[in-house]
Amino acid sequence: MTGPPRYKLIIAIVISALGAIIVLQNFQSVDTMVFFWRMTLPHIALLGIVFGCGIALGSVLTVMWYRRQWVSGGAT
Repeated sequence: MTGPPRYKLIIAIVISALGAIIVLQNFQSVDTMVFFWRMTLPHIALLGIVFGCGIALGSVLTVMWYRRQWVSGGAT
């Protein structure tokens, strides 16, 4: 089988499902300060943004790590 092992796929699905459950349980509005901006947005939006940024950052770092391993010949 090519691609990631099956257990990694299952772990990714479980983490994604838990993230979705946590996000869907938080509908109240919260005040958020980003530098000098004050925003009021639903907690679901804030958690969704943070969760999405974490997934994107993790994916980018994983690709960079694999690329570095490939360029260096697989040595750690």
